[in-house]
Amino acid sequence: MKIILLILLSQLLLVHSQESEDIIGYMYVFAQEWPGSICKFQKCTKTYMGNYDNARWNNHGLWPNTMLSTSCGFIQNCRDETYDENKLTVATKTLIDVTWNGMYSDTFTFRKHEWEKHGTCHPDNLTQNGYMSKVGNLNNQYNYYKILASVGIYPDNERQLTDTEFRAPFTKTLGISTAMTYTCQKDSNTGKFYIAEVRTCFTQAMKPRTCDCSKPVSAFVTCGKTFYYPTFSLSEQQQVQFEEIPDLTDAFLQ
Repeated sequence: MKIILLILLSQLLLVHSQESEDIIGYMYVFAQEWPGSICKFQKCTKTYMGNYDNARWNNHGLWPNTMLSTSCGFIQNCRDETYDENKLTVATKTLIDVTWNGMYSDTFTFRKHEWEKHGTCHPDNLTQNGYMSKVGNLNNQYNYYKILASVGIYPDNERQLTDTEFRAPFTKTLGISTAMTYTCQKDSNTGKFYIAEVRTCFTQAMKPRTCDCSKPVSAFVTCGKTFYYPTFSLSEQQQVQFEEIPDLTDAFLQ
């Protein structure tokens, strides 16, 4: 009970700090990461790629926020409910094994973090299965890879992109140019920017809306005038790591 009261108090203080604006509903930020860029800077392995099919971006999460008159308030850890993948149906588990993986860190831990920090704040009080299924299905509905491919933008290590051409297909899909925002990672050696994460914003009714309050993740930076959308493939060493793991496991079981 004390934990719940502390969480509620922190949320009230946070909302009050948002210039005492009235909450007029909820909004959602749906974030996906491009493995081709992320794995240039992190040690991704096949182990943590699950059943990723290289024909989509990888889910980061769906983040509920309180929607205010001119901005939004960040909310987190709303219910004390530990993540348990045994509560997921086979269909949901199959779905997120394709759409939502750790890439460079333990996938279960990543999903656990996203559920406990963000999923517990879903205003419809979705179950764990409901939330994970919703996020997985959003990846299919808003497949960033296909959205970009619809205007001829495919992963390419040489092609330089601008904000105008990168944003155009999202504007066509979402109907609002400001319903998406994105961040890059910068190669300190070459100075090149690589598109890392795209976020699309929705109302509580899941209609595209302007992103009022999206802030770059600390590891990301605002993209330069031009940036790259690189191809994705795991190195031979990363593939070998994956092959070795089951062999070691079998050895311990014998």
